[in-house]
Amino acid sequence: MSPRPTIKTIAKETGLSTATVSKALNGSPQVRPNTRDKILDVAKKLGYEMNLSGVQLRTGKTHQIAMITVISSPHDDEWGGVGYAQLVYGVSDVLADTPYRVVQYQASSYDESLEIIQRIVANRKADGIILPGTRARDARVEYMQQQDFPFVTYGMTELERPHAYVDTHNQRIVSICVERLIAKGHRRIAMLNADSVLMYSHDRERAYRHSLDAAGLPFDPSLIANGELTPGFGREQFFEMSMFDDPPTAYFCANEATAMGVLSGFHVRGYEHGRDAVVIATDDLNVSQYFSPPITTCYLPISKPSQALGEFMLNLLNGEAPEKLQKLFVPDLIERSSDELHS
Repeated sequence: MSPRPTIKTIAKETGLSTATVSKALNGSPQVRPNTRDKILDVAKKLGYEMNLSGVQLRTGKTHQIAMITVISSPHDDEWGGVGYAQLVYGVSDVLADTPYRVVQYQASSYDESLEIIQRIVANRKADGIILPGTRARDARVEYMQQQDFPFVTYGMTELERPHAYVDTHNQRIVSICVERLIAKGHRRIAMLNADSVLMYSHDRERAYRHSLDAAGLPFDPSLIANGELTPGFGREQFFEMSMFDDPPTAYFCANEATAMGVLSGFHVRGYEHGRDAVVIATDDLNVSQYFSPPITTCYLPISKPSQALGEFMLNLLNGEAPEKLQKLFVPDLIERSSDELHS
């Protein structure tokens, strides 16, 4: 049996010093990209595997990135649109050529997610944390800031101290969609939004109100619904709102799963898309092109924010300032319907 390859083996094969090889394998920015690529190629060819437990003992690094996700009910089989698996996959793809790996921690509540973060930080179970689903005044973010622990959020906050984040430009999304519907003649526009504790839900409602106000349209709180973004939620809200004396003629849904539920309600109630009402949505999977009929959406491939999360995490670990690692993505409007009512 051939001896297990070591850093010295790679150094001999590449003609580089063991210090340079070690830095490259640990993702150090001090090594030029072409040199690092050469070392990684040789390491892969030799079948080198890093002894992470030994590295942790020497450096204190775990080479693990913790992703904290809150799953309200593991027994809920309702589709909720983009799942955390897509985020994990995108981040893992960025980390593939580094020593770092993503470890997912699932919590059943906001409070439990805070406890998990506290344990990770206190026991140094990871080198950094990625946190999706932020709140405006998020205690988890405040805790990690107080501990000077590297983290990136998928979502913004309203905290005074800046932090690294990636997010969709939620105000821009709503402006695009609601202003489109207004331009198509709609005056009663329902908004099926995420749970009101989430930061992006606040951002979207503010933009919704602003778009109505700019068009001289009154705000009707009965046309906003907040909840878990599933088909069941969408259909339930459609059944309720369609019974109003003056029902909505347009339903703006926060994701494709909710839009699917509204369209299901259309079928049950004998509604026709484009005749009785229309549906428009934001999404990350582009599944709505297969709906019948296909609906207009604001589309942002989940690969873009997930890649940015991974890149920002690496940049943070290499010492870049959090305030320089903030990005908002503006989705593309994909028109699949005229979104006008016709007789």
